[in-house]
Amino acid sequence: MLNSKHFIGIHGYMLVYSVASQQSFDMINVIHDKILNHLGAESVPIMIVGNKCDVQGAQRRISEAQGRQAASELKGGFVETSAREGKNVARAFELMIAEIERTSEPEKPAGGGKCSVM
Repeated sequence: MLNSKHFIGIHGYMLVYSVASQQSFDMINVIHDKILNHLGAESVPIMIVGNKCDVQGAQRRISEAQGRQAASELKGGFVETSAREGKNVARAFELMIAEIERTSEPEKPAGGGKCSVM
């Protein structure tokens, strides 16, 4: 499913599932685990995107709350989109950039930032 070329020069990952498919939603955790294992990391900037939010009634299998919960558990951002209606598509990318920036901010030095020169 994933090979090394999928990890070169990547700053963040956008995992997209269909709100009309339990199987695609279940794959979010599988893919997330594969990414972490391949990178040898504990976390990565990640955005969970529930697509097809325009579907109605019985077609919808995954609630917005379930999507938010999954994103929270994976310590990532969340948004629902509709590619058909163009709803929140640009917003998903804006949030992905914000997630990358949030997780890549340099840590402040311990000790209040004091410096000693010898």
